[in-house]
Amino acid sequence: MTLRDGEGRNPTEQLELPLDQPIAPIELGRSTSAAPFAGKVLRTNVAAQTPPRIPAADQRLIRILGAGALLAVIATIAGALTIDPAGEPTRALAVAGALALAVTLGLTALLLLRSFRGHPGVWRARRRRSLRRGLFAGALLGGYLALRIIGLGGPTGLLIAAALVAVAEVAISRSEIDSV
Repeated sequence: MTLRDGEGRNPTEQLELPLDQPIAPIELGRSTSAAPFAGKVLRTNVAAQTPPRIPAADQRLIRILGAGALLAVIATIAGALTIDPAGEPTRALAVAGALALAVTLGLTALLLLRSFRGHPGVWRARRRRSLRRGLFAGALLGGYLALRIIGLGGPTGLLIAAALVAVAEVAISRSEIDSV
């Protein structure tokens, strides 16, 4: 019985050996036709591939987006703890905008990191797609909160808006991929 491809083989194994045949001893001074190890060499020296680095410009962009998201979260928390949305709708709208900005910046940074993890190397429209998806999510959340603060909208409207955003994102992504 021999190992087949995909049956418990790890990168450090180098020979495919028959498991049901005993290994014949080597006799010194005599030539034998059968080698003590039968099988074929599968791998030689296996080195783990290092993941590609994120370019310096994208690293800087991710750090700036993360810092901006952190500042927006701090502003959102400070604003949410100091106002009454029913009594001060204008300040409540500002807090909703700060929350939308926090979601936009944070999600854009995370999506940009994910794009480097999922698709290393050169990938078309990486920054644009991450920014667009972050903006869609932030606008969806901020718009829904703004409508709720002024007394309009509901969960059904949010679901419809989310469906429209998903369709728009798919259409834009498909047009970028198939464009010449």
